[in-house]
Amino acid sequence: MSSLATVVVNGRAARRLRQGHVWIFDSDVRDTDDAKAGDVVRVATRHKSGGVNELGIAFFNPDSMIRLRLIDRKVCKPDRDFWRHRLLSALSFRKTLANQDSLDDVGRMVFSEADGIPGLIVDKYAKVLVIQTLSAGADRLLPMWLELLDEMLSPDAIVERNDTHSRKLEGLDVRSQVVSGKLDVPVLVHDGGLEFEVNPLLGQKTGYFLDQRENRLRAAEYAVGRCLDVFCYQGGFGLQLARGGADEVVLVDQSARSLQMAQNAADRNSLKVRTEVANAFDFLRDQQVDGEKYDVVVLDPPAFAKNKNSIERASRGYKEINLRALKLLNPGGVLITSSCSYHMSEEHFGQILLSAGMDAGRTLQVLERRSQARDHPVRLGFPESHYLKCYVARAL
Repeated sequence: MSSLATVVVNGRAARRLRQGHVWIFDSDVRDTDDAKAGDVVRVATRHKSGGVNELGIAFFNPDSMIRLRLIDRKVCKPDRDFWRHRLLSALSFRKTLANQDSLDDVGRMVFSEADGIPGLIVDKYAKVLVIQTLSAGADRLLPMWLELLDEMLSPDAIVERNDTHSRKLEGLDVRSQVVSGKLDVPVLVHDGGLEFEVNPLLGQKTGYFLDQRENRLRAAEYAVGRCLDVFCYQGGFGLQLARGGADEVVLVDQSARSLQMAQNAADRNSLKVRTEVANAFDFLRDQQVDGEKYDVVVLDPPAFAKNKNSIERASRGYKEINLRALKLLNPGGVLITSSCSYHMSEEHFGQILLSAGMDAGRTLQVLERRSQARDHPVRLGFPESHYLKCYVARAL
C-alpha cells in the first residue's frame, strides 16, 4: 500500500469512525502526508507510544471542512473492479425494490455514503440517468462512473447536475449538462400510478423530489374531503390526494413554473386540482383569517435548517407553518408534515409539533412517523443519511 498517502487523525476522529461514522473533519486531521484533493488515502491514528493503527481508506479533500470520507475499513487500493462491485451492489438492491413495488420508472439508484460510494448520487427517470459527484474523490472518477453506468443500465442519456451549493463547499466548480447520449426533454415518467413530465436539467435537485415517493403514496390513503398541499413544488402530494379520492385539492407554491407542471400532470391524469401562486406563510395566514377549513393539510417545505447555527430560526419557521396548518384543520383532520433538514432531529421536530398543537388548542395523535423512501437508505452510525422526517398526525 505504499502508493497510498497516509493521513493521520486524532483519537476523537478514530473513535468517531469506530462508532460507525464515515466523515472526519478538518480539525481532527493531524498529518496529511502528500495527499491531494480527490486522492484515496490510508487513514491512521497514532498511539502514545508512537505506533500507528490503520483505520481504513477514504477520499481526501484539503479544501473541504469534511477532510476525509471513509470508503472502507480495510486498507486497499480501490480499482475499477472495486468500484464496479460497489455500484453493482447499489443497483441490485434497487432492482429488488422495483420488483416489489413496480415503481421501476423513477428512483434513486445510488445514495452516496449510504451505498459506500462517498459523494456519488445517481437518479433514474425512465431511460435517463442524472448523476451528481459531490465530493472531490467522486468527481475525479466521473469518467469511470459514466462508463460503468452505460455498461450496466444502457441509458438513453446521462445528465450531470453538478450545480449544487455543496460542491462549492468542496472547492469544486458547478456545471449542469448532458454528458452522454441524447436528452429529449421533457422526460415522460410513470410513478405511483401517475404519468408526468420531468426536466432533469431544470428541476430542483435532479428534476424531482424522489425521497418523498413512498410518503406521497401513503398520503393518498388519507385523502378525504378538502385537501391542501403547501410548498407543493410539482404537486406530488396533492396529485396523490386527488388520485386517492379527495373532493377538492388546492396546490400552493411560490413558483408559477412548478405549478404549471403540476397542472399539466393533473390534466394528463384526468385529476382535478386548483393551483395558487403564493408565499406559503402568507397563504396560510390569509386562509386562517378567511376562516377556511380543510380535512388534510400537507406541509413539505425546503430545508429551513441549513446548518447547526440555523436550528433556532428554523424551529420558529417550522412552528409557525404547523401552527397555522393545525388551525385550518377540521376536527379529526390529518396533518402530513415534513422536515428535510438533517440538523433537525426527529425528536426535536416532534417537540415543535407538540408546541404548535398546544398553541393551536389541538391534541395531536401521531398516526405514523415516516422517513425517506427505501431507495434512500439510512446508514446506521451516519445520521446525516437520515435527513427526511415525516409525521402523519390527527388533530383532535
